[in-house]
Amino acid sequence: MPTPALPAPLRIACWLLVPLLCSCSPEKEATPAAAPATLVGTALAETRDLPVTLQSTGRLESSAAPLVAAEIDGRVLELAVDEGEAVSAGQRLASLDATAPELELRAASAEAARLVALLANEERRSARLRELHAKGSVSREQMDDAEAQRLALAAQRDVAESRVRIARDMRARTEVRAPLAGRIQKRLVSAGDYVKRGEPLFAIATSGGLRALLPFPEQQAALLAPGQPVDLDSPLLPGQTAHGTVTELRPTVGAANRAVWAIVDLSDAAGWRPEATVRGRVQVAMHQGAVVVPAQSVVRRPAGTVAYVIDGGKASQRVLEVGERSGEWIEILKGLSSGERVATEGAAYLSDGAATRIAGPAP
Repeated sequence: MPTPALPAPLRIACWLLVPLLCSCSPEKEATPAAAPATLVGTALAETRDLPVTLQSTGRLESSAAPLVAAEIDGRVLELAVDEGEAVSAGQRLASLDATAPELELRAASAEAARLVALLANEERRSARLRELHAKGSVSREQMDDAEAQRLALAAQRDVAESRVRIARDMRARTEVRAPLAGRIQKRLVSAGDYVKRGEPLFAIATSGGLRALLPFPEQQAALLAPGQPVDLDSPLLPGQTAHGTVTELRPTVGAANRAVWAIVDLSDAAGWRPEATVRGRVQVAMHQGAVVVPAQSVVRRPAGTVAYVIDGGKASQRVLEVGERSGEWIEILKGLSSGERVATEGAAYLSDGAATRIAGPAP
């Protein structure tokens, strides 16, 4: 059977009674949960001497890179080496056409042989004339003429033999050889080229005397000076560091940029190669007794550059004025004192007043 509807006055009374009954039921107040403490690593702000460095990426070059030039005119017939190859002293680098020197040598040798034969005949004739003069058969004048002719032929023979040696030397110079051990830095010709005497063919770089060329912006030139120590590393030899000093500053002004080249002679560069990329750090000053903290302690916030001092399980935000950075250390000019404990790992997750828990040593 359908449920009979309640009269309207009774329905209104029920509606008014429901909120009253709900307000009488017991209710527990919600208590907000405490934020968990952030696990952080810490370190003490220290006082130490901080080197100030300028960094640049440049290249290596050999301080002794002789150009091997052609010593005669001729066409390049063969190249025995190419760029990047190691060579030893006296090794053949290229061959030039030897046709002309060979013909010159043959002609000089033939002339020398002709004069040798004439001289031998003149010496026999001069000897006979001396014998006849001793017997009174020929005059003194005839004997003197023969002797003069012999001496003239002897001089011509000496000249011809000198020409033979010159022609032989020119033929030998068609073989271009390395004057010293090193590595072919540049090849300046190709097979088939016609070269003139004195024209460069190869550049040989030696690893015995290397220097680094480091470019710096013009505005940093005033900070650089000869004698400053430099640490260098190269992708060619990861983990190996070479040391040197700035020996020269060479200004370079171009249409696109203005720069200063710092020339650094390397004192220990075993295994390094010319033309390799090199990264250099030039020490331009030393800040004595600087307050420093690990670089990971310094973070950016809306208030600026800050660090978090950890004291009593709380993080206290300090706005900093920072100076130089050297490796993993940052100089603090204002905002921290030596001996204060700052957050390192986890500093990026902190805020002012945050609860912290210091990480213990790894087991």
